[in-house]
Amino acid sequence: MEKEQEDILQKDRSVRACISSGYRLYTSNFKRIFRYSWVAAIVYAVITSIGGTLMITHPELTFVSLPLFIIIEALFLSYGFAVLKQHQETGSIGWAPRWFSINTHIFVRTIIAWLWTLVICIISGCILAAVGIAAAKYLSGYTAIACFVLFNVLIFVFFLPLLYTNMRYVLTDGISYWQNLHERYGIGMRRWGFIFLILFITALIGAVCAVITSFPAIILSIAGNEANMGYLTGDPYNMPSYIGWLAAAVFLIIGFIQAYIVLSFLFPLYYMYGAIDTHEKEKKNFNKSAI
Repeated sequence: MEKEQEDILQKDRSVRACISSGYRLYTSNFKRIFRYSWVAAIVYAVITSIGGTLMITHPELTFVSLPLFIIIEALFLSYGFAVLKQHQETGSIGWAPRWFSINTHIFVRTIIAWLWTLVICIISGCILAAVGIAAAKYLSGYTAIACFVLFNVLIFVFFLPLLYTNMRYVLTDGISYWQNLHERYGIGMRRWGFIFLILFITALIGAVCAVITSFPAIILSIAGNEANMGYLTGDPYNMPSYIGWLAAAVFLIIGFIQAYIVLSFLFPLYYMYGAIDTHEKEKKNFNKSAI
């Protein structure tokens, strides 16, 4: 009972508490999470393997796997959201009822959040490109570079609250994406520093784990890129004939492992969302009682 009270969502937490609670929930329930998601993790790993192999053997075709990868990543993350939804409603994570199932409601909301975020990123990228072109044309030297960097920083600043609004949208029924964004974006902006610290620390942990597990793929990628560059300049292609199969096997294993590194990001962000919502509720209640 004490552990359940410690792991409840609706609790005002510090940055450290959000991260530790998130990873504790993830690691203590990993067997149950794995049973929910292992099939999706295999599919995720297969698509990663295809993309990684194409990057080494046919780099010009890498973009072909990108749209499929986005859909599969949304599918895999929806399993994490489904587990978190169960924890939000019941205070615990149970065993999967069968070896493979999809929560279509959560999956659809995850896809919607993914797509709208992608649209926002594309629009921001187009604006960024326009600013870069204008800066290069009308400004010179360090002024143009400073302008370009400043605009990059501004995009990051305005993008960060989406981590909170997207998490809330997927886990909250009966609200549209844009309604949720309209109601909660300002709150996310006010708690920008809180969100940034959680993102920075979890991204740092994830990056270290990703680099360690990706080391064989990094070596393969470097060797493949050097071979492709040499081939373009007229040198013989000096990679062995089995490189495609080797790359596929390496990226398959690494993709499966990294699927669960990616999934672990959701859990600190889950408690971040709960902490922000709880803080806002307590603040509203305090203001009402003070009147």
